[in-house]
Amino acid sequence: MYNSIRNIPYSSLRREILLKRIGLLFTLLILLTGCSDKGTKIENTTAYDEDKLEEVLDQNSHVKLAIALLHEKDLITGIRVNTFSRFQKKKIASDIKKKLEKAYPDLTVTVSADSKVLLETKKLIDKEKQDEYQKKIDKIKSIEKEQT
Repeated sequence: MYNSIRNIPYSSLRREILLKRIGLLFTLLILLTGCSDKGTKIENTTAYDEDKLEEVLDQNSHVKLAIALLHEKDLITGIRVNTFSRFQKKKIASDIKKKLEKAYPDLTVTVSADSKVLLETKKLIDKEKQDEYQKKIDKIKSIEKEQT
């Protein structure tokens, strides 16, 4: 039987519609995976190599987002964990802290899964005023101690 509008057999028409739907589905999947929220942002004002830091943060599958600041003798890291890992936030943060202390023994390492620490670290990096870093770092450390 033929479609009266185009003179195309129904089986070909169904096949064409199916191919269009599959193409649309693949396009949608590619767009959604490209917009994923996983990432790390690192600000380094020291001579230390930040590759180890990025490697430790990327290795952990529970970390969704990480923002880190290396300044003088301090390493401040705020992390956001995946939704299903939220009940293990302290454990994940302490594991990352141990790995970072091993990688950077000379630095004072602060790692927190608290959203306040993450946001304050992000604000500090975005401000780009290095002369105010130490005062804000002390504030972030006090916020982290407040949570424990």
